[in-house]
This record gives sequence, structure tokens and C-alpha cells, in this order.
Amino acid sequence: MDAFLLIRKNEIVRRYIVMNSFDGVLTILGIILAMFVAGVDSANLVVISCIGAIIATGISGILGGYQAEKAEKTRDLKILERHLMRKLEKTSIEKEYKKLSLVMGLANGLSSTFVGLIVLAPFFFALTKLIGLTEAFYASFALMAISLFLLGAFVGKIAKENLVYHGLLMVAAGALVGVLLYGMAVFGIL
Repeated sequence: MDAFLLIRKNEIVRRYIVMNSFDGVLTILGIILAMFVAGVDSANLVVISCIGAIIATGISGILGGYQAEKAEKTRDLKILERHLMRKLEKTSIEKEYKKLSLVMGLANGLSSTFVGLIVLAPFFFALTKLIGLTEAFYASFALMAISLFLLGAFVGKIAKENLVYHGLLMVAAGALVGVLLYGMAVFGIL
């Protein structure tokens, strides 16, 4: 694989990881905050609801990312075949394109799954009565803030810009979602 393709692959994988980790945190934030505001008193209900969303977004991310990348790579392969004036079936180029599609699909779906499970972890402790449900809510919110900050810092590192600024920007985005959801609940919109 040439250097340009390797660099391009790494850029796309990083982008998928950041975008879908961010989506994963905010999706679980929405569910957990709604349950917190609604006064749900069952860790089991929180876990079941979040696991459903984690599985759905994970599978959607893997299959959607794979299909999108496969379509792009198929298009790229056809363009390359026209330029080379020959078919590239069963070549190392075709195999590499297929492998790239799979890697990018996995990065797309597993990133939201992984971060979703991290921020849901306190509720597993609540299920086993190691911590109370209220503590699980607050611990999960803290893990969300930490996850968002780390994602933002990672974005800052990629851009070679201020890590703290980018980390706080991501936390602010999560806080905005929280404030909107909480405000909607308080004013009876939800």
C-alpha cells in the first residue's frame, strides 16, 4: 500500500472514531438524562434502554460505514481500472480496498459501542448494588464529561491546536445537550 493511501486511511479511521464516539456519548447522555429527569428508579431499565441504543448504533455504524466505504472503494477501483486499462479483480489492490472498507466499518461502529459502554458502566455497579442508583447517574455524567473532554483533546492534538480548548468545547457541546433536555423536561415539552 502506498504512503498516501495509508495516511488517508488513518485520517478516515480517526475521523470515524471521533465522530461516532461523540455520537455514542451524546446518545447515551440523552437516554440517561431523560431517565434521571423522569425519576426512573431502576438501574435495570437504564441498562436495558442504553444497551438497546448501543447495539443499534453499533450495528448501524458498522454496516453503514462498511457499505459507504465499500461503495467509495468500488468507485475508486473502477476509476483506477479505467486509467490502467485493465481489471483489478483478485489483485492486492482489490484485497486492500476490501480490507480498508471492513476496518473503516468496524472503526465507525465499535467506537460508539465502546464509549457507550464506558459511560454506562456505573449502572452495572448499581445493578450489583455496589453503588446506589443516584451515584450511578452522577458517575455516568462525570464519565461523559471526561470522555467528551478526551475526545476534544484528541481533536486538538490532531489539529495541533490547544488540547484544553478543544476538550472544553466538546464538554460544552455535551452540556448544551443536557441543558436543552433538562429545560424541555422542566417546561413540560418532554
